Amino acid sequence: MDALIKTLKVLLIRKVASRAEELVREAQGTQSGKMVLYLLARELGALGPELAPFLIRELVMGSARCREGFPEYLRHLCDIRGLACHTGNDFMSEVLQRARRYQMDEVVELLTTVPPQRRIYHTDDTERRNPVQDYLPLGVRKSLARKQQAGSLEALLGEQNPSVIRNLLGNPRTVEEMVVKMASLRPTSEEVLEEIAIHPKWGASQRVRKALAFNPYTPPRTVHAILPTLMLQDLMDATMSPTLHPNVRAAAKRLIIHRVAGMSPKEKEQFNHRCGGMLKRIFLETG
Repeated sequence: MDALIKTLKVLLIRKVASRAEELVREAQGTQSGKMVLYLLARELGALGPELAPFLIRELVMGSARCREGFPEYLRHLCDIRGLACHTGNDFMSEVLQRARRYQMDEVVELLTTVPPQRRIYHTDDTERRNPVQDYLPLGVRKSLARKQQAGSLEALLGEQNPSVIRNLLGNPRTVEEMVVKMASLRPTSEEVLEEIAIHPKWGASQRVRKALAFNPYTPPRTVHAILPTLMLQDLMDATMSPTLHPNVRAAAKRLIIHRVAGMSPKEKEQFNHRCGGMLKRIFLETG
């Protein structure tokens, strides 16, 4: 009887893995992050909280191994609140409990809200970086964020209100360099960085994602959805960054292991020749 149960469990997990591939393929034909989250939520609901963690883990592991389309798909999980809007908070809480029971650290990290390494505790910290907030009402700043004048937009790059940032990100005159500055700003608020991460255009930018991942004010849960989309060298740099959250550095190490494991013998030899010294520092000196 036990053997039959184990066999059925293996078959179910394989079915879930197959469904993860189908979801990623379907997502490649749409530009709408909201649609991606809706379809994922529907699939999670169909699987139920017992199997839902396995589907999320397949998406994470496919991203870790750089399978086609998987890292881009996982990026949409920066908007975990958007996913919970479709599934319900109670359902996601139960999925998280199951993931903890199954010891799926990768899934737990994506679903758990952990304070960032650094946080803003005083509004004066941000106001000094953005004097515009001192004398312009919120409605005026939101209007300025929609205007086409470059000077008006530049003055708002230190903005801390998410609604103003949303307008700024959607402005056709906003360019990547501006968004990278916003994503790199320190100190800044978690809400602003989350707005950037979930934006359909700027959240897909490699430079913006890297800036978000290396900003100690970005919530770790958001960074865990971004890490698999980064280059291998960026992951190595992340493990050595003292400003990043410890569980972010640990996740970067796991991703390095998966990336190296997926290399051919020749690629591994070349990689060890180029980066052997740094790998030694990462895995021996930092633990």
